[in-house]
Amino acid sequence: MSKVALIIIYNHQYNKNIPVLEKIYHNRFTNIYHLVPFYTGDLSNVISVYENSFYFQGYVTQSLGSFFDDKYDHYFFVADDLLLNPAINENNYAGFFKLKAGTCFIPELINLHETDLNKRWERVADGFNYNIELSGVEAKSFLPDYNTALATFNKFGLSVGPLNFRQIWDAPKTLKDWFTMPLREVLRYLKNLITKQQHHLRYPVVGGYSDVFIISADTIKQFSHYCGITAVTKLFVEVGLPTSLVLSAKEIVTETDLNLKGFPLWTAQDYTILDKYNNSLTDLVNNFPENLLYIHPIKLSKWKA
Repeated sequence: MSKVALIIIYNHQYNKNIPVLEKIYHNRFTNIYHLVPFYTGDLSNVISVYENSFYFQGYVTQSLGSFFDDKYDHYFFVADDLLLNPAINENNYAGFFKLKAGTCFIPELINLHETDLNKRWERVADGFNYNIELSGVEAKSFLPDYNTALATFNKFGLSVGPLNFRQIWDAPKTLKDWFTMPLREVLRYLKNLITKQQHHLRYPVVGGYSDVFIISADTIKQFSHYCGITAVTKLFVEVGLPTSLVLSAKEIVTETDLNLKGFPLWTAQDYTILDKYNNSLTDLVNNFPENLLYIHPIKLSKWKA
């Protein structure tokens, strides 16, 4: 009996991808679910979700009652445009990701204050602007308090430090940028430039790439709970989801612990790895790079299925 559920997350209603992904994964995973926004069809393993894709951690919360089963050791979430190494299946996934029964996986966990000053990651601003006391949402009492959350971060070797303004706000790049900025923004930027003022998070958060993650059975309910809270309080998924995991998991594996690594395609140079496949999905699946855990994104609508 399979001990894992494969749960495919769709940011948009690409119903045409459902049969393609079923074909890719059906011989490898017995239990497959699709989380599709606003789905109104009749496929029994497709679960309709209603959430802004910027906060798709909320999909987990909304669909938990539909995919949860005591028989599962793990819940394996992947984006619909992320392609797993074809060697990975329900019998060997734990070996690939070095998972024990109570272990979870996420590709990375990033301390926001350690991000590059010269290459601003916009998710740092999401973390800095996060307000758990958002109007209309009584969520604060359902998250650990600041010090408890910080102690949990420390348990995983994570920390929360002051942010430099260059990590939060885009620097004007040209003279035109300076002249078109509102005066208040110009003054704020100059003040920070002169005083080197430090900025502090109102609540401990952590960042991380979140298009593939694996949640253990003993973590899924608490993780789902925190995912719902961070979604409804509008914390972008690449901060909200890893933060929810850190606050709920007992043990977390990241790619630094693994033999293989995933390959997110960020640059034009990265995308050249796909040139040899001539947009043939069959060719990609049959000749997938053996040294990669996954490739993302693979926009299925652009490939010959």
